Amino acid sequence: MPFFISSKNILKSSVVSITWFFLMSSIMVAMAAAGDAPAGQEVEASGRVHQDSLDDPDEPSNLLPRIQKRGTQKDSLFPVSPLRGLHDFTDKAKQDLYDATGLKLGTTLVHLFQGLSDALSGEDQWGTNTNVDLVGNWDLIDKGEPTQGQAVFHVQGRWDYGTTAPEDLGTVSLGSLLGTANTFASYAPTFLLRNLYWRQGSPEARWSYRIGKITPDALLSTSAHISAYTTFLPTANGPFSIALPDSGLGAVGAWYINDRATLVGLVSDANADRYDFGDINEGDLFKAAELHVKVAPRTSKAGYSKLTLWHTDGTKDGLPANGSAGPDGWGFFVKHEQELTADGRAIGILRYGKSFDDSAFYNQQASAHFLLYDPLGPSQIRNDLLGVAFNWADATSGVRDEYNVEGFYRFPIFPLVDMTLSYQYVIDPALDLGIDHASVFSLRIRTTF
Repeated sequence: MPFFISSKNILKSSVVSITWFFLMSSIMVAMAAAGDAPAGQEVEASGRVHQDSLDDPDEPSNLLPRIQKRGTQKDSLFPVSPLRGLHDFTDKAKQDLYDATGLKLGTTLVHLFQGLSDALSGEDQWGTNTNVDLVGNWDLIDKGEPTQGQAVFHVQGRWDYGTTAPEDLGTVSLGSLLGTANTFASYAPTFLLRNLYWRQGSPEARWSYRIGKITPDALLSTSAHISAYTTFLPTANGPFSIALPDSGLGAVGAWYINDRATLVGLVSDANADRYDFGDINEGDLFKAAELHVKVAPRTSKAGYSKLTLWHTDGTKDGLPANGSAGPDGWGFFVKHEQELTADGRAIGILRYGKSFDDSAFYNQQASAHFLLYDPLGPSQIRNDLLGVAFNWADATSGVRDEYNVEGFYRFPIFPLVDMTLSYQYVIDPALDLGIDHASVFSLRIRTTF
């Protein structure tokens, strides 16, 4: 027994040490290289667009350039949008604001309708929810250079019109721990400041860091192809076999070793709370180190495979929070992402995570995802997407393993307006033995401004 305890402590200490090494090395490299990074890089018309291996599409630093890119894609099923006047007005207003202040703004609005074929006695079988994200980047240092520094903020709003929000349909009405619609739950108050941080550096500079109020589940084990807003609904935002804390004070450093490999270190408040700035004075921290590697890329847009090691000190009261089950513990997560065709239209993703010491929401989880972009071919409707996925989870607090099969089709119904139809088949909801399987039907509508 003493040897076992000692070995466990050594392993935890090693994870912590590696994390701090990656983080501090990245920041020191940033400080040392700030004066030597290449200058004169090409930038977008509205400033440098940061695209790196921290590639969650809804993370604020990535969301704004994606909003700008979506604005250039005009193909759709119907050529005229009922929102055209509003889009034209906001485009002009944003450009005028940028010209006057250098502040870039973008907004996404996503609405979800969801219904269940079965529910626990007395619980709702349908619900709806709207999510709004307002993001802003203000370039302040080395504008247009690889060493550019910017202030980033993110205000998020969610409301459910008095219904049972889709995220709650999964847990409350169905007894699911995988869930049926991650992120689609109401806030009280309706709007909050989700992210507020300073970001500097880029892949061209070979380093970057951010410090402030951050969201770890939008930074670790992410994929540009997995998003509750645009692709897969359950388990999309943050794999909860990692004891991911909520949005709160923290720091992230990245060292871009070359075009195909990156090292990342992250430290964040384990007692974080998205409604405020958490309780970092308690000294409970979440630490993670992550290696990103492009394995056999077939195009320049290939995504990264990732290996994540993490440790949490647990929450101050030992109670669950976000992806944390409360206790001190550690674990690992592996994601392999691969282009399956020479043109990069077909993508395969495999994920597996394991937590120890009952420290995370899931003891284990695994998933397989397949996506096909432009499935009907370039001569038909463009910028559409077909996806299928299989999810499995062994939940820390569940009574049995849970499985989920999902399929969706996304297409631009109007210019700048996307519609997504999806179906899920939930098997053995982990929190209740009263339902063995259920179907879940969903309709998402998303637009950007």
